[in-house]
Amino acid sequence: MIDSCGLYVQADGSNGDSAHRTGLVCSLLALLGRRSEAEALGRLLIQNFQVLPGVYRRSPYGDLWDTHPRCFSRDQASRLILALALLGWKSEIRKWLRAMGRRGFFHQNNLDEKKLRFKFPDVMGLGEWSNVIRGLSWWWLYPLLVILDLNYLGMVFLRKPWDGVSLYVPDLKYALQKYWTPTAWLANRLNETTPWLEEALNNHSSRNNGCEELCGLFIALKELK
Repeated sequence: MIDSCGLYVQADGSNGDSAHRTGLVCSLLALLGRRSEAEALGRLLIQNFQVLPGVYRRSPYGDLWDTHPRCFSRDQASRLILALALLGWKSEIRKWLRAMGRRGFFHQNNLDEKKLRFKFPDVMGLGEWSNVIRGLSWWWLYPLLVILDLNYLGMVFLRKPWDGVSLYVPDLKYALQKYWTPTAWLANRLNETTPWLEEALNNHSSRNNGCEELCGLFIALKELK
């Protein structure tokens, strides 16, 4: 489902994960070579979710959980940063990385939305570092990428059947497109033996209150050679 802002939300209209879903759609479009569509959506990402340089929110409208930057978690940020990396928007990645650095590389979600008290935020993940290195074309860190891409092997075996696919398969495909590593190649070979597409289609189906537009994109990604 697409809301009046052009952002992707779940079937019942809930927009609490619209940054995640819209970033994911943008990433898949870029991976599939649909560049003009991805760039248009990327501009919407910046326009609607960025409140300060490198600081984002889940949604431009809604309650505290939706709009407060201190509720913006790693799974939301990771899809946005992947999209920016695929688009090659290095200045936006640098803004985000500088903001992360000022927080000691912890994410923004340090507010408990129920008690309105401090909570321990998410730390920057290995997959995010991989995407930043590739997105900023830091080719001299290729040896480090070989190690960081071991993370994908872990994701293949330890992924959550519900939404795990959305959090690592697009990243893995991007890794193989830019700065291919043997660890990413092995992870992809192993991943293709799993029912990852079925898991993605189930997660994003309307019967599970998902975002059906993502289903066609994941099917196309599976067919991509």
